[in-house]
Amino acid sequence: MIRSLPSSKKYRYGFTLFIVLYFIFLFAPLVVTMVLAFNDSMYPSLPWQGATLDWFFGNGPKKYGIFHDQTNLRSLFT
Repeated sequence: MIRSLPSSKKYRYGFTLFIVLYFIFLFAPLVVTMVLAFNDSMYPSLPWQGATLDWFFGNGPKKYGIFHDQTNLRSLFT
């Protein structure tokens, strides 16, 4: 939006709403992934089973994800 051009209030509110919705669309999956990373379940998913740091530092039961599979890790660095 060019500030020097005349525009109506309706246009400015619509443009602002569009930008806000765009950033919500962009960052909502990242926020959900960050929250589910602390879930104490075999997969990072709902329903919530408790908070833990096992996905990052745990030596407990095997977790399923891209960074816990040796084949996937080798393919990332090839």
